[in-house]
Amino acid sequence: MELVELADVELTYTALEALDHGNGGQLYGTMDGRLTGDRLAGSLRLTNLAPRRADGVNLPTLRGVLTTEDGAAIWVELDGIATLREEDGARVFVTTFRFRTGDERYDWVNRTFAVLEGVLDSVAVGGTARGRLHECRATVR
Repeated sequence: MELVELADVELTYTALEALDHGNGGQLYGTMDGRLTGDRLAGSLRLTNLAPRRADGVNLPTLRGVLTTEDGAAIWVELDGIATLREEDGARVFVTTFRFRTGDERYDWVNRTFAVLEGVLDSVAVGGTARGRLHECRATVR
């Protein structure tokens, strides 16, 4: 597999609730942000429905819309794993990043599988996640 840089991502929690139901819990939050790259750029609006495991691992589960700078609407889905960085309490994460659109200008994203690697400085309103998005290109022929 070849990883090709696609964009930088920055997201900020605008709302967040942490629910404890005895065996970890559930996060419910909204995030706004930007995706900045040469081939893909725009604003992001996401909802995070992340389960929290009893072992301290969070499972980011985000859904939402990327609105490109030229007005295309692209559905996005992110699923991943976030572990605690002991020295500062930040969350280091890796997620899948999938796209879906009917806009012909961005038809290529419908066939794109990407991964996002980054860090969330705090799990709280105002907490900011920064990361780099890479397209995964198959090398098997």
